[in-house]
Amino acid sequence: MSKRDTQPISRRTLVLSYGGGAAVFAAGLAASTPRANAAGADEHTAYGRLLDRYLAAVNAHDTSTFPEIFTEAYIQHSGRNPSGLQAQVANFQRIFENWPDFQSHIEDRIFGADRIVARVTFSGTHSRTVLGFAPTGKKVTWGAIDIWRVENGKLAEHWDIVDVAALQRQLRGD
Repeated sequence: MSKRDTQPISRRTLVLSYGGGAAVFAAGLAASTPRANAAGADEHTAYGRLLDRYLAAVNAHDTSTFPEIFTEAYIQHSGRNPSGLQAQVANFQRIFENWPDFQSHIEDRIFGADRIVARVTFSGTHSRTVLGFAPTGKKVTWGAIDIWRVENGKLAEHWDIVDVAALQRQLRGD
């Protein structure tokens, strides 16, 4: 190994040596990346408004607006409750009964194609038996990643990953 092989490479040398490849890569990436346009911006704004309406309804414990937010044939992939608008209404009514001060906070939101992705933090006071744990009176928080498919301006399909282990640790008092 020569002394040159062990010397740090300067930024100038790196750019001059690999700059052409980077330019080709960037050009290819730009060509394959969908361009923002007025329709895309409008869709992005519409998805933001839809997510905000959902969050406002959940935090107000108001399922009366769910028909404006969810499709009638809403598909729930979690396995914790059935699909359909009425099942979603019943699911949230159960959540609100179990967690009288339940709140949802969106940490991150991503919109693309016909999808909304949100990293969410839930909170509530453990005042009823949940997951087999007797009430502790403690305020607990847990997270989830939600993915929705949007159809005709409404939430039509849902996948999620909920951090149940974090919730269980808090309910046990760990």
